[in-house]
Amino acid sequence: MFPNRVRSLFLFLFLIAVGVAAAEEIHLESCDGLPVAQVTVTGEQFRFLVDTAATSMLNSKSFPHGDSRSVSVTSWSGTVEAKSHEVTLPELIVGDHRLTGLHLPAVDLSAIGHACGKKIDGILGVDLLSRLGATVDLRNHTAALGPDPRAADAMLADLHRQLTGCEEAFNRADEPVFAECLDPQIVTFTFGGDFYGRDAIMAYYRKRYFQATPPAHLTMVLRAHHLIGDAAWVEYDLIILVRQQVITARGTALCRKNDGRWQIVHMNHSSPPTELEAQKKPETSQ
Repeated sequence: MFPNRVRSLFLFLFLIAVGVAAAEEIHLESCDGLPVAQVTVTGEQFRFLVDTAATSMLNSKSFPHGDSRSVSVTSWSGTVEAKSHEVTLPELIVGDHRLTGLHLPAVDLSAIGHACGKKIDGILGVDLLSRLGATVDLRNHTAALGPDPRAADAMLADLHRQLTGCEEAFNRADEPVFAECLDPQIVTFTFGGDFYGRDAIMAYYRKRYFQATPPAHLTMVLRAHHLIGDAAWVEYDLIILVRQQVITARGTALCRKNDGRWQIVHMNHSSPPTELEAQKKPETSQ
């Protein structure tokens, strides 16, 4: 079996690759050297200046309707009071990210447009950039956007549902269904050895668990999960009852979504804090 140091390096490189591949990156245009992003509001395209030293606002020439009010405008030159009107935006879209129910001040930004030679419809400031989880790369004229919290919650709910289905398939010894829970190129480190590929790990499970009488029974308790783009890092404890034995382990798994289905691409089992070796099956176990 691989030493732990090699396993750790493998996981580190894999996680970096997944994170980089999954990041949403948007292109930033230039307006006389100033970074500008394309933004969609109610189906219409607008040009917003990206300014990490300013608060978000709209150009009153582009968004003329709203409630009159005074507003504090913050930029690199300081904070001043300005006359404006407040505009409610049902939806603002940057890349694939959506922000809803926004209330933004609208002031005359004509001077910025005149300075750079293009009409500027608004400023995407530090407040909205933070909500988008944006990291701005001025050298490469790009911005990387973090995960949408609501989309993340939906992804985790879907992951948990499918993992529960995989646990049930294991307990039925339903090999075709359980095999679909595993990526074809899965790498697995278990007490029984290191296995590479779906066929190898399925052959091990078939001999070790699925042919047992009665079939082995798996219980998984999720401890933590971490989304990495379109992948998820899952930590769990497991108990497997098989042939008068109870096997306990602490596990980690890296799951990735392929064609709408979560599949395990890496799995590692290690000793739990207090116990690892197989024991006699408790009398209360079923």
